[in-house]
Amino acid sequence: MKASLMLLIAPIVITSCHQHEAPESGWKKEASNPVVRKGSPPSYDFINVADCEVVFDDGVYKMWYTAGGEVSPNPELHNSIAYATSDDGIHWQKYNDNPVLDISEDAWDSLGIETVAVIVDDAAPAAARFKLWYAGQTFNDYRYEIGYAYSPDGIHWTKHPGAVVTVGNANEWDNCFIEGPTVILDDGQYKMWYAGYDCEVNDQSTDGKVNIGYATSADGITWTKYAGNPVLTTTAGDWDAVTVQDPTVLKHNGRYHMWYGGVDVGENYFQQTGYASSDDGIHWIKSSANPVVRRGKSGTWDANTASFPSVLIKDGRLKMWYTGKDVHPLPAWPAPYFWDVGYAEKPLPSSDELD
Repeated sequence: MKASLMLLIAPIVITSCHQHEAPESGWKKEASNPVVRKGSPPSYDFINVADCEVVFDDGVYKMWYTAGGEVSPNPELHNSIAYATSDDGIHWQKYNDNPVLDISEDAWDSLGIETVAVIVDDAAPAAARFKLWYAGQTFNDYRYEIGYAYSPDGIHWTKHPGAVVTVGNANEWDNCFIEGPTVILDDGQYKMWYAGYDCEVNDQSTDGKVNIGYATSADGITWTKYAGNPVLTTTAGDWDAVTVQDPTVLKHNGRYHMWYGGVDVGENYFQQTGYASSDDGIHWIKSSANPVVRRGKSGTWDANTASFPSVLIKDGRLKMWYTGKDVHPLPAWPAPYFWDVGYAEKPLPSSDELD
């Protein structure tokens, strides 16, 4: 994700809980959206608050998100990972000492880190109860690879020294960058779905597209990519014709459920959220109702983007936090704009299909 300098908007404390319904879906967007907003410049998150991951742990909603801004003493604008907590998933308190995970100087992730996946592993040693995978930027504007870190509390992180999932070769579908991981621990095996971009034009169906691949690991560090990748691909002429990316996956009633971002062709670069399900995590069926969470109407805070979801099941409901933007491209600074995190929910369906 790239950002340019702009004026931010408003504090994060929200009071209203009234909701309105996204068209043609059961998802209800929180009327007080966005629920987590950018900070004031100069700060670590005055450019953007985005790409979040939410878990429910010890009675608290815990969020890690991509924060774009200035982090002292580094004068360069870049993305880092920040942390927030909530009692209800709507009213959030940012951690006072954000960011909790930042770039490493002169390392593979020295230009920016973003798009995290987090799991809580109660069977792990206490020092590694929280496990986090993230996209690290290096070399140039396009090269992202996936790193790993662990923590006893979700705040103080220890990085693995290098990327744990790297880009493919020139003839592979993920030759340019990989990012946006989601990870689950399933029957003792770590399973990851991630976005990969093919920027090499060499007569392959993935040329110029972002698709979703799959990898597995016994320890969360050494990963094996699925030989048949990508497992979820763009659909020509549809709302996700150019990009499927940044998925969130959960397993419920023995079936895998994925929500993902999609982009169609067009100068406005509209981004919305789709749903797919699978028996094995490899062969996916997209919902005929896609996109299930749509961008808002013109003039609303998420009129351009309602995407990059994080989903969990709690109290008989599906709960989603997503990135919203109102315009693309962003206006010249100091014009205001939205690039923040919103919330939506729906009752948990009784069927195997959650959307």
